[in-house]
Amino acid sequence: MNAVSLIASDWFPRAATGGHRARPVPCGVSEPPPTPPAPFTERHLQCVWADDRLRPAHLATAAGERVQVEHPGEWNVGPGPDFLHAALRVGPELRRIVGDVEIHVRPADWQRHRHAGDPRYRRVCAHVAYFPGTLPAADLPPGALQIALRPALDATPDFAFDNIDLLAYPVAARATPPPCRAVLSRLTPAQRGAVLDAAGESRLRRRAELLQAAMLDRGPAQVVYEETMAALGYRPNQAPFRRLARRLPLDRLRESSAGDPVRAYALLMGVAGLLPDPTARRAQDSETKAFLRRCWDAWWPRSDEFLARRIPRSDWSRVGLRPANRPERRLMAAALLFAPAASLPERIADVVRDPRGVPAERLLALFDLPGAPYWSHRLSFATAPTSEPVALVGRSRARAILVNLLLPAFAALGAPAEAWKSLLDALPAEEPNELIRQTALRLFGPDHSPRLYRSGLRRQGLIQIHHDYCLGDRTLCAACPFPPALPPAAP
Repeated sequence: MNAVSLIASDWFPRAATGGHRARPVPCGVSEPPPTPPAPFTERHLQCVWADDRLRPAHLATAAGERVQVEHPGEWNVGPGPDFLHAALRVGPELRRIVGDVEIHVRPADWQRHRHAGDPRYRRVCAHVAYFPGTLPAADLPPGALQIALRPALDATPDFAFDNIDLLAYPVAARATPPPCRAVLSRLTPAQRGAVLDAAGESRLRRRAELLQAAMLDRGPAQVVYEETMAALGYRPNQAPFRRLARRLPLDRLRESSAGDPVRAYALLMGVAGLLPDPTARRAQDSETKAFLRRCWDAWWPRSDEFLARRIPRSDWSRVGLRPANRPERRLMAAALLFAPAASLPERIADVVRDPRGVPAERLLALFDLPGAPYWSHRLSFATAPTSEPVALVGRSRARAILVNLLLPAFAALGAPAEAWKSLLDALPAEEPNELIRQTALRLFGPDHSPRLYRSGLRRQGLIQIHHDYCLGDRTLCAACPFPPALPPAAP
């Protein structure tokens, strides 16, 4: 028999057309495999890590300490580390380490994928690779473990990557369906919906309680400002946006800008450390140059006053952001919402005083910002104007702010509950993110109908159930208190 050779191209002629590359099955976050391709992919390794039936028991760090996986983490099918909120026991004293886990084929893939400069990877507590090897400690987050899978997998006689059904994961990571799914399956659709409604109201009530406590401390207007800023930053820039609202308080912003949105924008950009230097040589059109000059004329006389409060530019994340969500654009939305005399906090107070018949569309209209200076037709300082206007606050972001801030704020400000019941029942739905999808999959199984949770309140309920039960569970559902708390099945 002849030696095995490369597969002849005429066996699979279409494989060379269409620009296709070998890559993992497109479900979950996996990066391209190395070249030449290994007989497994990064997704195979994710499956091994997630499933305790595949994951070898005798793992060790590069320093030789034994590792016990208390919880592998939640499989992240969005951007960022592969597994979130993992818990490991390390060394003879079984010290507990919590954080995120990133999986790679080779240790050097961490550098090749440039994770060191990505703020989403700052909480990584373990870098797990198939092949042994170490990275300089400075390249990883402080204290991050380096774990190789190959030695332990080689010591497992019956292990084979070919036995892993990639399409079955992440659901197959749990050996049996979680107990809550069996209980929920015996409930009627109305009962399941009632469970989600109750959890959704619990989430909004807790949010209102937190806002009320903050309002007693810092005042309603400042809290609305801070929370709106955090929502405008979305997840990647939530923390620096909230920090900016603390370093440039609402009263100071209004006083210094005298109600002019462009002056307010200049102050926000200056304190944020994001205002471009107008003296730098860049290829900018005349409108951009004029707008930046106007901003600098407003910022420069006050720059010394705010010098100690400036946020380092490195604190802002641009990795993976859609151009429309860049902080430079979002800060113009903040200026338009908070600089004028009739700003968002005042408009919210007006609604609280007269809440009768308030439809969701009227509240969403608070974030319609037509005629925004410069940014109405721009995505960045470096690009040409767009042919169509680009909203500073999109409808999906406005819905998220309505659900997570406005409605709880109305409750915190003492608006009568009966006036809001119709809005609560018709709460606009946020976009279904991966947390919502994964929690619904866990509760209702792979064949459920998403119509059960298409309302905003029920999606809030899924989030609350995740935080109340799934996030803190370290027993893979074995001792979860959620199933006993569910109502009995209808007779």
